[in-house]
Amino acid sequence: MKETLMAAASSLAEEVDAKAIVSFIEPIEFKSRIPVIWVEDLQLDVLRDLTMHDILEISERHLHDAAVQIYLSQEYEEGKVIGVFPYAILIYDINRGKDFISVMEFDDLVPRDVMRAVLQLAMEIAVEGREGRSIGTAFVIGDVDEINQYSHAAIINPFQGHRKEVRDITNVDNWESVKEFAQLDGVFVVDREGIIQSAGRYITARSDGLNMPHGMGGRHRATAALTNIISAIGVTVSESGGMVRVFRSGECKLTIRSDVRIRK
Repeated sequence: MKETLMAAASSLAEEVDAKAIVSFIEPIEFKSRIPVIWVEDLQLDVLRDLTMHDILEISERHLHDAAVQIYLSQEYEEGKVIGVFPYAILIYDINRGKDFISVMEFDDLVPRDVMRAVLQLAMEIAVEGREGRSIGTAFVIGDVDEINQYSHAAIINPFQGHRKEVRDITNVDNWESVKEFAQLDGVFVVDREGIIQSAGRYITARSDGLNMPHGMGGRHRATAALTNIISAIGVTVSESGGMVRVFRSGECKLTIRSDVRIRK
């Protein structure tokens, strides 16, 4: 059955000139001219009890979430991908979906390479946690003086006095120390060049009047409130559920689920 699904997906990928095949079934030995991207196990057996309409709706949502990560990893920014599920094969157009996943809408405030780096790092924190437990944290990217005006240091700043090279968030070699400090309360402050200025800062902006979805905690509300007052981008990692969210102008502009993740 798996071989049949993958063979059908490969033929379809050739026909529509797809960039990749994104498979949500258990990995098997399979050769294809089209690159195959395997997604971590999602326990999709629950789909068998649903109607075909529900199966297609859930499968499309999972494929969209996978496409977000493919886009952020800079593997493919345009074209089609083929999604393979236990009960469906779908075509997904990255160009069409990019309206929901593109980081371009933040270009006026944050360079794209900085935005990509923060989102990829946030995803790793959401997936990996620290020392065997889930953790939540947040990043605020913008003018440091403005951010500091509406926040205060809760601890001695662990990044103070260090060279820019070791505080550059676009350098993956620096991510391990960021993940360690993500266990602290408070947020990371990152300037527009991608240099981490501080960690463990508490946001003091008031969240009165914000229209926030139910279930979002204090970290999300504080981050949203700050972006409502100043021109900044907030990225939060939820301790429960592993959601990564992007805030601008007091609103959640992007949500990425960490349970759908591509294998490296």
